[in-house]
Amino acid sequence: MRLLEAARRADVAAVDACLVAGADPAAVDSNGFNPLHHAAMGANGAEPSTVVAVMRRLLDAGSPAEARSADSRTPLYLAAEFSSSPEPVLCLLDAGADPRVRDRHGNSIVVNAMDPDVRALLSAATGIVVEPPPAAPPSSRRGAWKWKATKARIEAVFEALRGAGMVALHEAGNTQEDGFADCAQAGAASGGLAPGIDGFCWYTRQDRARARRNGVLPLAFWGAPEGGEPDMRRVGRRIVDAFRAAGFTVDWDGSSATRPLLHL
Repeated sequence: MRLLEAARRADVAAVDACLVAGADPAAVDSNGFNPLHHAAMGANGAEPSTVVAVMRRLLDAGSPAEARSADSRTPLYLAAEFSSSPEPVLCLLDAGADPRVRDRHGNSIVVNAMDPDVRALLSAATGIVVEPPPAAPPSSRRGAWKWKATKARIEAVFEALRGAGMVALHEAGNTQEDGFADCAQAGAASGGLAPGIDGFCWYTRQDRARARRNGVLPLAFWGAPEGGEPDMRRVGRRIVDAFRAAGFTVDWDGSSATRPLLHL
């Protein structure tokens, strides 16, 4: 698995050495991630030109750009989630990757795009428009508000939701898929998802980082037992009502396709 690790680190020399030594560019790990998937995940914090160099080497070696992981994400989907610049996404699009891909929960690639420029690029490629969170008022953006105190307020609501049969987690992974997996694991640890668990509510570390910049925290949610539309709407409404009852301002259109926006 040295090639997977080298791709994740955006280590061009190590990737070259692995390929010369005969490493399989289509090999996958236990999650179904191939080297291109790992290169895409490594785009979070790595120099974009280095990530692109690794991706081009893998593509030239035959690493499949349309390979799907166990949760149905392609390298392009992960590049949109992890990359803070458009270059890795453009590299995969130029290689023929399909921007219309969705994960196993039906989320489009545009919804999970981390960077505004990446989101705009993918919106143009797919025709899917996702409105960014509204700008927070100046008082929310100033550096005086403390995350520790805000998290404690959120935790009080989360504790009430847990008492109502939900799994509620802070800073659950980096991506929405990570957060869902963490909630599912917590639900299993507490005795199984059915009949005792009514739904999930979480936010990721990426969500927290954005909220500390703009004062708006997107909340993710899922309704048991299968994430169907009625259960999603029911659980979403329960979450929004709980936060509003605690004094938070929350924007939500009532749709299972959008995330409630918590103003801090």
